[in-house]
Amino acid sequence: MDLAAERAYPTPFANSSLLPILLLSLMQQQHTPSNTATTSKDEYDFIIVGAGSAGSVVASRLSEVPCVTVLLLEAGKPPPQLTEVPGLFQSFWDSDISWNYKTTPQKHTAMDMVDAQIPWPSGKTLGGTSTINGMLYVRGTYHNYDEWARQGAIGWSYSDVKPYFLKAEDNRDSEYVANGYHVIDGPLTVSKMRFSSVLKEPIFDAARQIGFEKGDPNSHNQTGLYDAEGNIRNGQRCSTAKAYLVPAENRENLDILPNAFVQKVVIRNKTADGVIFENGGHIYFVRAKREVILSAGTVNSAQLLMLSGIGPKKHLDQFNIPVLADLPVGENLQDHAGPAVYYTLSPNFKEKESSIHEAMEDYIWHREGPLTTTLQLPMFYLPIPPNPISDFPDLQLYFGAVPTPKPEDSPQFKPGLVEKYFGAYENSTLLTCLAHNLQPKSRGTVKLQSDDPYDAPLIDPNYFDDPEDIRVTVEGLKICKKLVLSEPLKKYGAGVISTPWPGCEEYFGNDDLYFKCLVRSSAFTLNHQVGTAKMGDPNDPTTVVDPTLKVKGIAGLRVVDASVMPLVPSANTNVPTIMVADKASDIIKSTLDCYMQTPV
Repeated sequence: MDLAAERAYPTPFANSSLLPILLLSLMQQQHTPSNTATTSKDEYDFIIVGAGSAGSVVASRLSEVPCVTVLLLEAGKPPPQLTEVPGLFQSFWDSDISWNYKTTPQKHTAMDMVDAQIPWPSGKTLGGTSTINGMLYVRGTYHNYDEWARQGAIGWSYSDVKPYFLKAEDNRDSEYVANGYHVIDGPLTVSKMRFSSVLKEPIFDAARQIGFEKGDPNSHNQTGLYDAEGNIRNGQRCSTAKAYLVPAENRENLDILPNAFVQKVVIRNKTADGVIFENGGHIYFVRAKREVILSAGTVNSAQLLMLSGIGPKKHLDQFNIPVLADLPVGENLQDHAGPAVYYTLSPNFKEKESSIHEAMEDYIWHREGPLTTTLQLPMFYLPIPPNPISDFPDLQLYFGAVPTPKPEDSPQFKPGLVEKYFGAYENSTLLTCLAHNLQPKSRGTVKLQSDDPYDAPLIDPNYFDDPEDIRVTVEGLKICKKLVLSEPLKKYGAGVISTPWPGCEEYFGNDDLYFKCLVRSSAFTLNHQVGTAKMGDPNDPTTVVDPTLKVKGIAGLRVVDASVMPLVPSANTNVPTIMVADKASDIIKSTLDCYMQTPV
């Protein structure tokens, strides 16, 4: 236990006398593999780049086959123990275990953010973003995957992918398991959040009054309101490092190397030969006898492909990178984004636990309380007109009861804005609602800034370029307001903040125009980025990989992560990414002459 290192992270407990006891209690579960390699061999059958939501799964699954050797390279270090506490997840978004990306200046939103840029947290550690995300367990609707197949991703329809969602799952909620859409005994633990706001039942009541019923977002019908489930094991985070790498850590055919920054895939004669990486200030080349597998994520896999000569010729020519495959790498970027709207609550409103010390004690001794959760209130999935498909939602809504934001906690906003908007509500609890469009039409790009692998790429999600994305989001914010101002929440003093958002004053009172102004001013990412190495028909000029995830025109190279998704699912993308990795692992295993394939 490195107490000084844990204190260095900006959590509320950095200076608490209870921190050592908390850390000792977290050691009940091993959260990261302990025998990570200090060096690697000269060659392996498979080299996997990125130990995140996808790469950890692929490394674990391929190393189940004793006749192959696997090297897993991760640019980041092992995660601190405090990442185990669900309620601390945002404390690591701007830290050394995140890539700390920002978008390029946005044209259609972020007008009130510094330089019109939006922060993009992304995990740079074992487990990747599954180590710092909100852990919500959502698969998406069957419509998503049937549409993938319809567009050319043959073998990726819902009936094809459902077995892999189930293969991963270890659901601890008997209510959900009983409905037939869930299973137990997989590596990835799923359970309900252990703490709920006192506003939970009033919000349920408000939703029922306008026609929405409670259900299961992972069943056949995704529409409705739900108790949130997350990747949580007995009150602690269940990342892919914990679920997949810890059980595999002692396999002799698997080496896991953190702090290994991959600079380039080496390609000879149109075949991936290996990778060049930096570790401890030294540069190494390691050869792949069978395949290099990129699982570095939607941003980094695209960057690595382009640095290695695979990408749009016109773009690579700008940096004198020899073009080995002229493919639309970095195109088709999609993400979920939206603004949060804040509402007042009674000045005397309090949650069940009001002090950090109380919350910490409840977590240490009972694994209860607000630290066990990332979402204290229900989620909603809603269709809106003119969508004719009632079980294919357009919107996802989140509610939260939160302390009034402070300037030091919101550095992404322009100076003075937070004080101006929230000043009258200092030291209060506010009710917030976030709405985002699940099926965005806008498309963005990831491009190289230079040919230096250490220069962050240029990320332009191009949010709200399509006016339909704004319309859908505004409709969602109007539903938020209707719910907040309904009868069940009146007793808690729920109401509209009297101060208009700075820059939107002239629209205050006209919901359509005011909420549109909020979208233009302050949307942020939900971290559901996909699409930059699109999967589909190899004859389709918009695709980068075929349905087996092989890079077109290059032998021995696959991409296995969220970047291959042709369309963003109607979901938080961690679980769909794990599904992609599990299915890809079986595809790869089927090519091994030393392995007898066992059906899922």
